[in-house]
Amino acid sequence: MLKTLVKVTSFGIAIFLSLLAGIAMSTAESAFPWGTEFKASLDFTHSGLSKDQAIAELDSMADGSGLRLAKVVADPNDFFNSRSLYVFRRAAPQEPQDIDWFKPGMHGRLLPSHDLGTASLNGPYVYSGGPAAERAFLEWTDANGVGRSVVARNPATILSQALIESGAWLTLLTCAVLSATAVISWYVLRARARALKALHGARTLRIASDDIFSLLGSFGASAALGLAASAAAVVFQGKASHLPEFLLTAGSFIACAAVGVGLCALVMGVMTWPTIDGLASRRPPEKHFGMVSEILKAGTLVLVAVTLPVIGASIAQAANLSTQNAKWQVLKDNVALRISVQSDAEFATHQEALRNIAASASRAGKLTMSYAFPPGNSGSGEFDGIVLVNPEYLQTIAPLLIHETSQAQNLLDRVAEPVVYDFLPPGAKDFWSRQFPLLNRAGNNHQGIDETLRYYRYTGPEEFPALPPVVGEMVQFHHPLIIVADRPAETFNDSTMAAFLSSGNLTFSDASWVNTNLQESSLAAAVLSVDRIADAALYNSQLQNQSAGLKALSFALVLLALTMGIAVSAIVYSISGAKRLFVQRTAGWTWSRVLRRRMTWEGALATALAGGMFFALGADRRPETLWTLTGIPLYVAISLTLHIAFAKGVFAKTLARRA
Repeated sequence: MLKTLVKVTSFGIAIFLSLLAGIAMSTAESAFPWGTEFKASLDFTHSGLSKDQAIAELDSMADGSGLRLAKVVADPNDFFNSRSLYVFRRAAPQEPQDIDWFKPGMHGRLLPSHDLGTASLNGPYVYSGGPAAERAFLEWTDANGVGRSVVARNPATILSQALIESGAWLTLLTCAVLSATAVISWYVLRARARALKALHGARTLRIASDDIFSLLGSFGASAALGLAASAAAVVFQGKASHLPEFLLTAGSFIACAAVGVGLCALVMGVMTWPTIDGLASRRPPEKHFGMVSEILKAGTLVLVAVTLPVIGASIAQAANLSTQNAKWQVLKDNVALRISVQSDAEFATHQEALRNIAASASRAGKLTMSYAFPPGNSGSGEFDGIVLVNPEYLQTIAPLLIHETSQAQNLLDRVAEPVVYDFLPPGAKDFWSRQFPLLNRAGNNHQGIDETLRYYRYTGPEEFPALPPVVGEMVQFHHPLIIVADRPAETFNDSTMAAFLSSGNLTFSDASWVNTNLQESSLAAAVLSVDRIADAALYNSQLQNQSAGLKALSFALVLLALTMGIAVSAIVYSISGAKRLFVQRTAGWTWSRVLRRRMTWEGALATALAGGMFFALGADRRPETLWTLTGIPLYVAISLTLHIAFAKGVFAKTLARRA
């Protein structure tokens, strides 16, 4: 059984390292697609360039300097699995071209920059070119007030990003533990043969070289099979064009692992070399591995105890972030205006026009309003926030709050309770009575506060999403006070409407309607771009979803390492105590009684190490450390199963010899 485990482990190491190679390739492809050398995150918020002007200037720069530049965009209709590149002129395709992404399930297209449409200019870009072209691009961003953060491509950066951000560092660490376990297992298997060779006077160098070469031969055969299986999987998934790069990357990782296995074998051979006293006393050669196997097992348990809270918390966090960002899908078609104003006085000249376009959109049913007041301003312990919305916003987010979207028109009747203004909690009423006069279209008074607005106490099971006054951000409330304004443009003054439009709290559900109306408005020169508000969140949701899956896989590998470590310890224990186990079992003892002392030690070891790591990591001061304690029953269950299985095997062999 142990021999099978060694072969399976070697095969598994090759699979895991092939997976790591795939992660590294996917990371490089995600960060630097299209063979580019630099990744830049650009922010046009404070730039005076319109979208059309920015695209035209970048097209011209690409034509003149030879710069290969593209904007990376996640498809809002399939944001988990689609990523496209909008290429600026010169390298731009004449017709859309499908991108052959290496990541399974990922698809997208190369598109010309003029097809950006309502996609936001803010976000990730990738580029490459000669030093002069790259310098010209950076100078252009500085000259036009475009915020930027640039990362250059290099193998160390890509590998560290693949290991850390995806959780693949755990895969690499697990492979190291499994390699050490495989070496120990191999030497356990060859312990008796090595002792006999030493007893018959074989040369030390010959014995050591035979052990190492036989180990590397077995490792190489299983690893080659694992690499072949991985390559077949790449071809099966339709990624044959990436096969040479994959084989080179995975083969390099496996070659490094083989070197590591060889060095580990040398160290293990010295540590467990059969002694004259051991041979003369006829002690089982496997006893040499008792201490080593216990240390390895304890180290693996510590690894599990440390990684359980880290991985458990990070998986939960990544999944939660992915889920939270995915909520933006209901707003994937909503757009906001990016307005050019140089001063408060200039902004004041546009307020009436901004209010008019908002009023027109409201009458057409194309305006959504959501304004979340900063947390802590509700003034009451009953509410964890105050949210100002219109009916169109409620209808838009209905799929996030109820399953029967056909009831979206009556959403608040299902997930909220109406509240009369006069009966609001004193703190909330006081806060709103001070805010409303500042927003009121009727003047600095309370006229309409209990007539044009409706108040609700949210009681739904799902978190209520709302937009703070920062474009691209979303907050979640459990029990907010919801204030509904049926006709925002008639309820709030021009300055409030203009401020809500510029901060992304008033958005439009139809980009084509906005573009048509802007052409007939004095705002045409002031509006720099009409951008989707959900792009950044949906792209982040894609990345977090990928990270959560990889971290879950990495944790599964740690459990395999723990299982292998326990297996080695269990087989060494069973072989070392074969005579005692045989006598106890033939005397009628049950396996639970035979292994009682051993399992007591195993339980004590698990409790001591997991408990020690629990307190070392912060105990109950950090809720995620509770994951550490779950390692105790997990460890004991695996250990008991393997000890019984190996004890039965050793008993059967001993019985056959006695017979």
